[in-house]
Amino acid sequence: MGRVQKVVIRLGLSVVFAFIVTRLFFQNMAAIKILGLALIFFGLAYLFEYLRRQA
Repeated sequence: MGRVQKVVIRLGLSVVFAFIVTRLFFQNMAAIKILGLALIFFGLAYLFEYLRRQA
C-alpha cells in the first residue's frame, strides 16, 4: 500500500471517528471543532505509528 493511500485512509477514518464521537457525546458541536478533533486523531495515528516503530 502506498504512502498516499495510507494518508487518505487515515484522514478519512479520523473524520468518520470524530463525527461519531461528537454526535454520541456532544450533539451540538460546530463543524470546525469536529474537524479539529479529526486532526487530533490523525496526528495521534502518526504518533502511535512512530512509537510502534521505535519499540
